[in-house]
Amino acid sequence: MKEPIVQRILITNDDGINAPGLKVLEQIARNLAEEVWVVAPEHDRSGAGQSISIHDPLRVYEQGDRRFAVSGTPADCVLYSLAQWFGETPPDLVLSGVNCGANISDSVQYSGTVGAVLSAQHMGIPAIALSQAFLSREGIDWSPVSVFGEAVVRQLWQPGQRLAWNVNFPACETANINQARWCTQSNGSIQRARLLAGQDARSLPYWWLGFDRSSRHIVAPGEDVSVLRDKAIAITPLRHQETLPGGLDFFDLAGTAAH
Repeated sequence: MKEPIVQRILITNDDGINAPGLKVLEQIARNLAEEVWVVAPEHDRSGAGQSISIHDPLRVYEQGDRRFAVSGTPADCVLYSLAQWFGETPPDLVLSGVNCGANISDSVQYSGTVGAVLSAQHMGIPAIALSQAFLSREGIDWSPVSVFGEAVVRQLWQPGQRLAWNVNFPACETANINQARWCTQSNGSIQRARLLAGQDARSLPYWWLGFDRSSRHIVAPGEDVSVLRDKAIAITPLRHQETLPGGLDFFDLAGTAAH
């Protein structure tokens, strides 16, 4: 096993404290840090973006050693943790995920997974969002991120720099993945907003907000959707000035997988 790269990592997500992707991320984090804190929303908060709770108080429930469920958003989890436990000694790195489903194209702006990363970076802490694409919600295969997640974080980690990255793992067998590629966030996967109407028990109307999506027209080789189609790991900077370490367009994953 390789040596840890940092002293302390804080991990969170937007799928909730009991999400299977969080368990995957926790294992990755324990190979990277001496000390791991898990602070995640009590329930699924997908779509929360970088929002914080200003109309309701936060409630926090201890679930184990350095493991807490928070009633608020992913951004709340990061900010609460910094204020409550870390003071003048913040985490060296924040990891968010592993999200159930890719956070690419227009989804990035709504992603609570990404929102936690942006909140951490705003507070001066480097952070990385990790998401696992899937073809069907039944029987999601977490092996791409389980096998390559640690290696990617080690490659992106740059001491002294507060970088923010969005990393998406393709939905395919790990044997077909041999590359991680820098890419840009694509636009245009949301074709239009739509409403699903209903009535509550008092016959008052309500609406579910949804979207019609299609990414078939996104074909530029340097965009996130295309990279995942090519069965490569898509790495997108969340701030424009960031590039891969060494300025590489990609890095070879051969021999870098964690065991």
